[in-house]
Amino acid sequence: MLKKRILSLFWLITMISIFILTLVSHKPYFIMGGSTSVAPLMHTLMEDYPDNHKEADFTYNSLGSDAAVIPVNKNMFGIGWLSKEYTTPNNNLISFVLSKDGMILVYNLPQDCLGNNKPLNFTQDKVKKMYLSKSPIFWRDLFPQNTSEPNQGWIKPTCDLKILAYTRENGSGTRDVFNEKVLGDSKAYYPQAITVNSSTQMFNMSSGGVGYSSYSDKKQLDSNKQFTNIHIANWENIAPSLDTIKNGTYQLSRPFTGLINKNFKEINTLVKFLKFLFIPDYPGHNEYVVPAFSETQYAQSAVALTDKLNYDLNQWLNNFP
Repeated sequence: MLKKRILSLFWLITMISIFILTLVSHKPYFIMGGSTSVAPLMHTLMEDYPDNHKEADFTYNSLGSDAAVIPVNKNMFGIGWLSKEYTTPNNNLISFVLSKDGMILVYNLPQDCLGNNKPLNFTQDKVKKMYLSKSPIFWRDLFPQNTSEPNQGWIKPTCDLKILAYTRENGSGTRDVFNEKVLGDSKAYYPQAITVNSSTQMFNMSSGGVGYSSYSDKKQLDSNKQFTNIHIANWENIAPSLDTIKNGTYQLSRPFTGLINKNFKEINTLVKFLKFLFIPDYPGHNEYVVPAFSETQYAQSAVALTDKLNYDLNQWLNNFP
């Protein structure tokens, strides 16, 4: 019931946004929306999209992955974005994958708690204890020193910090992937966790906190001095990197999925923007889109139009010169 109310509120916000844009703009509007994880990348690509190809005013509504589908179905969003897979068949809709993103597990511990400078190694069993245990859990108890594993991080026995679990809001694609891939339960329920609505809020967790975010958000950790106590964990002994995400050895990855309606009213604008995103010789693609997926920008592993994940989109785009 609560989830339905949230989606109804998102739908109302979308309709109000469209109404306002209609009043203030003389151009057609091109609204995208959905995942908050996709939003930073898409805002950059919208800004870099060559002006001489913009036949509409572009905007993005960050409403969460679950709020992407209805506006596309109702022909209100040009593209709905999800930070997870889309698995519901619909003859009027085409889903495609723009890129692969990693999920990072993060924790806030001061230096005087850390036994060394190695990252802690998270496993499903340990993360389940962090999120699903009803009694207090101490960091030192989950990560004692293991002399047979010298490359793993550990917590000093003098550290008295309890684990504080943080999570994203209901409707977040990042939360859905965390439940499924990390906890192993798509319907995992952990009411004791503290809910935040963005990666910035996640990185502002209290000392002793543990949480998760998009790999592309790690540049915030690299550039913001206030996050010096936020550390990125290994998952099952593998460190997240663009290479380990690409080759699949780091298993906490998820797609950035786009969703379009084949009957969208501003079809020419939609097709042009999709070609900008995917086609190498299209104006602006090599200049703006390719660099956006680099390690220093949004650290995404781009998925080609010719990939089997994008077969339906590739076939559909062939209908347009």
